[in-house]
Amino acid sequence: MLFSLSGRITHCHRRAAECRELAVRYAGAIDRQYYFDREQAWLTLARSYEFQERFDRMLDELESKGYCPLAPPRGDWARIKQPNCPTCDVQMRFQAWRPAKRIFVNTIYDRALFVCPNCLRCIDQLIER
Repeated sequence: MLFSLSGRITHCHRRAAECRELAVRYAGAIDRQYYFDREQAWLTLARSYEFQERFDRMLDELESKGYCPLAPPRGDWARIKQPNCPTCDVQMRFQAWRPAKRIFVNTIYDRALFVCPNCLRCIDQLIER
C-alpha cells in the first residue's frame, strides 16, 4: 500500500533541494561543502521521519491483529517495589510489562519496564509472577 509523504518529510526534502541549489551556486569550496553537508543532514532527518512513520504503521497493524508487544499495566503491579533511576536517583514509574521467556523451571517471570520521570531513562527488570 502506498502512503503519501507527511508534511515533515516533504519539508525536509524541500530544504535539502534548496541546500543542493545553494551548493551548486557557490564557487568557494568551503561554502559548497557546507551546503552539501546541510543537504545530507536534511535527507537524514527525512529518512528518520520515514522510518518513524513506517514503524508506527507496523505497530498499528500488529495491534489491529491483536498483538501487543508491551501490555498495559495490570492492577497487581502496584505491589512491585519501584527502582530508583541509576542516573539521577529518582524513583522510577512502572510503564508496561510483557511476558518473559521461561528462564527457570519452577518460576515464571514477567519483564517490567520502568521510566524515570526526571531524565526519561528506561530500564527493565525481571519480576517473579
